[in-house]
Amino acid sequence: MLKNLTKEEKKVILGISFAVSARMLGLFLLLPVLSPYLRSLEDSTPFLIGLAIGIYGFAQAIFQIPFGYLSDKVGRKRVIIFGMITYILGSLLGGLAKNIWVMVMARFVQGFGAVSSAMIALSSDLTREEVRTSAFAVIGSSISLVFTFSLVFAPVIAGMVGVPTLFFLTAFLSLLATVYLALFIPEPKNHRREIEPSMKNFVIILMDKNQIFLNFSVAVLHAFLVAIFTVIPYRLVYEYGMPKVEHWKIYVPALILSLILMVPAVVFAERKKRFGEVFLLGVALIGFGFLIYQILNSLYGAIILLVLFLIGFHLLEPIIPSLLTKLTHRDLKGLSLGFFNTLQFLGAFFGGLLGGLTIKHDTFLFTSFGMLFSALWFIVAYLWLKALRF
Repeated sequence: MLKNLTKEEKKVILGISFAVSARMLGLFLLLPVLSPYLRSLEDSTPFLIGLAIGIYGFAQAIFQIPFGYLSDKVGRKRVIIFGMITYILGSLLGGLAKNIWVMVMARFVQGFGAVSSAMIALSSDLTREEVRTSAFAVIGSSISLVFTFSLVFAPVIAGMVGVPTLFFLTAFLSLLATVYLALFIPEPKNHRREIEPSMKNFVIILMDKNQIFLNFSVAVLHAFLVAIFTVIPYRLVYEYGMPKVEHWKIYVPALILSLILMVPAVVFAERKKRFGEVFLLGVALIGFGFLIYQILNSLYGAIILLVLFLIGFHLLEPIIPSLLTKLTHRDLKGLSLGFFNTLQFLGAFFGGLLGGLTIKHDTFLFTSFGMLFSALWFIVAYLWLKALRF
């Protein structure tokens, strides 16, 4: 994917991929181990466990649009560096937290610097149109690799050195990424705008049917992601008797299978312009996973849900942002990606809350929500894709 990029484009994309990956560790690396760990903190309750997990996404949801808009007005790098610094501070606070209230604050500070949209916009600004899809694919692949690494190794690392060390690790990696971005990634040159930054642009984005659907899709996908990896690790430990250090026995085969299937599916979608078939398959697999878990309500049901979700997730995760970049005007990318990432992290926030409620109550709420929104998502996706022309 990098062979058609110039030396400068490679430097930009690899640097941004590292920065994005370092930030996503704040979500992914902690997902498999955070809910059991939070139970051990002072003043912990099921609701506060869900809140501590989901508030990172809530903070991101609040500030993605303002930060994306600011990146259009004052420059990408200033906004990104400020956001990275706040993330580092939040990670350090999380590593030091001894009670659940401090952890909730730490997770909020981690999420405050909502610069994902500015990072993606920066990569778009610094790459040529004809290689931009490959550039986004590299960034998307880096996120998938972080996700894979996190699910496989986070329980092992947490078992060896403790969850607080994971917070300190993400702080250190984010510091390295911030230094690299500050020193080696240039600020984009100004270009002749067709659309100037304005509050009126908010209306354009809010009225765009393509944007609405893709925002909805990423919100549901990440709500499912956080909810599943709040509930399932907790259930594996406290209901199915599987220690955290053994969770890799489930995660590794599931991830290998999902990644093997992802590559040909994405290539098929791109080359044959068959985004619709791959998209609908991903949604259907996720919904079927919730159905199986509701029927079995057992360790085997949990494993099947994880496998089917991870396959569906890896089919959808690269396609959704790829479609967004194809359908968004270049002068609205910062703001557009701000809305997109807002809904992504808002979905993660509600996924955390759903996970907390499931821990407190039972599986029926969890699986019913999953099946309902999967069915709604599938129907809306079918109608949208049927009318879409690539």
